[in-house]
Amino acid sequence: MALDIDGFAVLHSIAAHPSMFPNAAPEVAKVARTLVIKQVKAKNTGLHSVRDIRKAIGADAFGLIMDGMTDVQVKSLVSKLDKNHPELKSSTSQWRRHQLKALAEGSTEPAPKVPKAKSPSKQKTKKRVSEASEPKQKTKKRVSEPSEAGGFLSFKSAGATRRRTA
Repeated sequence: MALDIDGFAVLHSIAAHPSMFPNAAPEVAKVARTLVIKQVKAKNTGLHSVRDIRKAIGADAFGLIMDGMTDVQVKSLVSKLDKNHPELKSSTSQWRRHQLKALAEGSTEPAPKVPKAKSPSKQKTKKRVSEASEPKQKTKKRVSEPSEAGGFLSFKSAGATRRRTA
């Protein structure tokens, strides 16, 4: 059975000795970018986590990684971090990238949720007023007339329950 290695320790060693791994440099950059993007896009990653990631890897590296993201990835991320912003739906990709950088650095906070005001419709208001002014009248139940076949229906036979036998 193969043992797993500590990936962070290996990557730390590679980063500490880059002269020993000259052929791995392009691959390391690609893997680093992929790992950061994957963590930023994770469902459980919120704005606070994105700001912590930016602080951990540095503002310059984070900016370069965000610039390398596709427009779809940026739109998805901004929609997750600032979903209540009024300009989000009609925004351009350039605005979304700027908004993502501003949110990550902390110069902009997410827009607060705007509650929708519910006003009762005119018909419901009129109905309520008329109901309040006139008390409800009880309706009388009609008594069945005997059918031509011979009498009233029996309640025992009209129901959906079975007749119990002892």
